[in-house]
Amino acid sequence: MTDYNKQNPNQQSKAETLFSLLSAKFEWLAKIPTMQLPAKHAAILVGIIVVLLVWKTIAVSKVESDMAKKLENERVLITQQAREYADQQYVKEEERFGQVLSWAVRGELIRNNVDQIDQYLSEIVKMKDTERVVLIGDDGQLLVSTDKRLEETKGVEIYPKEILNLQKITLRSDVEGKKILVVPVMGLNKKIATVVVSYKQPKF
Repeated sequence: MTDYNKQNPNQQSKAETLFSLLSAKFEWLAKIPTMQLPAKHAAILVGIIVVLLVWKTIAVSKVESDMAKKLENERVLITQQAREYADQQYVKEEERFGQVLSWAVRGELIRNNVDQIDQYLSEIVKMKDTERVVLIGDDGQLLVSTDKRLEETKGVEIYPKEILNLQKITLRSDVEGKKILVVPVMGLNKKIATVVVSYKQPKF
């Protein structure tokens, strides 16, 4: 250190000059080199420093925790909004599909062309996650079913009247643990049949 001071007399001189100027302006600063703190005061000073450090750590931790909670809440909210939007879009697509299916079935049903309807429904049941499709007359009789085991069953035994009496295209996810699309087939003046598309529930 001494060698350094010898090699850098200008630096040492500048530091001494700066300290002299500050000491002249602040009297208490000049006393620092000669001041000796009692042990009690030193302990209090250390205690204050420790308290400040602990307080700073707690404050920083709280800010970080609050930010993490805020980010998590925003993530949950964005995820929920995205899911709701996706659900809404899915329902709209199902309603459009149901409307087209209703028109197709009505045209064939008016012409009493049940075989053609059977072909339509057989194609629909091949779609992903589709379990079965049935056509039930307004009198509750089963007209067409892609599940041949139900051919001797009455429509009212497959689905309750609450479902078969629906007057508009409806997507339900709570019917005997299944998700179903109910498509009323309307004639000129009244409903003449109902198509019910049953879907497999996704496994989690």
